[in-house]
Amino acid sequence: MTLVNVPLQCSTRPLSAKVQTILREASAREQQFTSNRPLGFRGFVPSCHETVFRALEIIEQDALAPGTSFCEWGSGLGVATLLAGVLGFDAYGIEIDRGLLDAAREMAGQFEIAAEFVHGSYVPSGADLLIDKAYARCSGELSLVTEADDAYETLGMDIRDFDLVFNYPWPNDEYLTAALFDKFASDGALLLTYLGLENVRLRRKETSPHPARRRHK
Repeated sequence: MTLVNVPLQCSTRPLSAKVQTILREASAREQQFTSNRPLGFRGFVPSCHETVFRALEIIEQDALAPGTSFCEWGSGLGVATLLAGVLGFDAYGIEIDRGLLDAAREMAGQFEIAAEFVHGSYVPSGADLLIDKAYARCSGELSLVTEADDAYETLGMDIRDFDLVFNYPWPNDEYLTAALFDKFASDGALLLTYLGLENVRLRRKETSPHPARRRHK
């Protein structure tokens, strides 16, 4: 792979009142979904949103991304997408579960954040060989859905259009997530993954010695 680790010292600045309110609302909604559906949603395990926000804040503050286009792969309640929107990113989320998708859109409206959420899988067409390799590598089934509505067609965008992608992969999906980004993302784009236990990892796609950077808006 051509993914290179990027050192990331997460922000420790006080959270704004708006971010704190979003985090509280997200926690309440997650508890509500869990209590209403004891078995949970397929693949729905939320990350530590504060940890993700602090990573996004440093990425924005230090202009680490080549531009301002952000996409959350498997957006769930859309919290990371909303937090990216608060930081000024052009924020998009892709989610397979329509119940979660509706809740994310509702939260975006509630907090008046210009984030767009679409239904579908974040796995693009043309990824069959990568999917086969991922199945061969893992001992169990992949958790993510690889066949669904074409989310990118709905957005009118392509993976190459995103400067920063965030994902919280299940263990069996981690290889495929990185492989998809490595194959389809643009040179210089960033992949932020949540690893559990309040840990994140930031990697940049570098297929040339000095990837071109697009200026922030």
